[in-house]
Amino acid sequence: MSDNAFRAAKVLLLEHCPQHYQLLLDFCAELGLQALPRTAVNALAALAEHQDLAGVLLAEDLPGASPSGLGLAVAIHRQRPELPIFLRRVHTQPLAAAEAAAIKHDWQGPGTETLRAAVERSLYGLRYPPELVQGVLELTTRSIASMFPHAEVSHEAPYVVHDRIIFGEVSTLIALESTWCRGYMMLQTEESALRQGLLQGYGLAGVGGDLNFRELNNLLGETTNLIWGAFKNRYIPPEAFANQQTQVPIVINHQHKYMSFGSQDPQLCVRYLLTDPRRPGLPPLTIVQRLIFNLLWLPEKFTEYAAPQHDGASTGELELF
Repeated sequence: MSDNAFRAAKVLLLEHCPQHYQLLLDFCAELGLQALPRTAVNALAALAEHQDLAGVLLAEDLPGASPSGLGLAVAIHRQRPELPIFLRRVHTQPLAAAEAAAIKHDWQGPGTETLRAAVERSLYGLRYPPELVQGVLELTTRSIASMFPHAEVSHEAPYVVHDRIIFGEVSTLIALESTWCRGYMMLQTEESALRQGLLQGYGLAGVGGDLNFRELNNLLGETTNLIWGAFKNRYIPPEAFANQQTQVPIVINHQHKYMSFGSQDPQLCVRYLLTDPRRPGLPPLTIVQRLIFNLLWLPEKFTEYAAPQHDGASTGELELF
């Protein structure tokens, strides 16, 4: 296994000082962070636009924030308490109780040494071996292509998230369990986009867009099972079992499209895009995949168990029940 851990995440960048702005841009590039620059005026709107963030970089004296960046930090924390906020301080007075509760880490320039340590600890709390990330991309892409053979399947760059907001209306959940991991995999998509994709002929022969919501649920469920079968065949030996049997409640709030697995650890997220090569101008069908290793995660014991590839073995078709 490579010593290099997978590193990628999206962070909201709320900084106005030209010197620190460039410093933080370079800092993000070094740590694999995708910076999303915003102002105080559109910071909260950006939270609604991006529901897959890992954290926030905020200047205490950000112009336009009322009464200051600290007030904005409290507002962001109230709206998305899972997101760690890293505050660049310009004053020395102690933070009020509400402000201190909202801030994960505060730092003061000119160096970023303490900020780097805090980001490493908070945003990259779980280390994902690159071999595992690449393997998940490959087997998931093949599995989705098997279920949607007439679509062109691609994916965006994977990244880690701290947000717990559900994408779309249709979600599936399946357990992942081995000697080195224990948790869940989720697929999420929009019901209308899934139906439209079937109308465009993405699916298997005879599967159209006139399906009711139960049949659409089953379709995404079969896709999830196919991916699980491929994951099991490749990464979980037949005799594998998890040594730790701890369970935690899974909390779902449908009104706020929020789902929590009882852990503050980051989750691995990938967005897969299904497009019609005959109609390149149409919006893609997006399927969001999340891997949540909230019960057991031992990346140092991760081993790729894949046997020599045989026809059908790597796609997991035999795992459908």
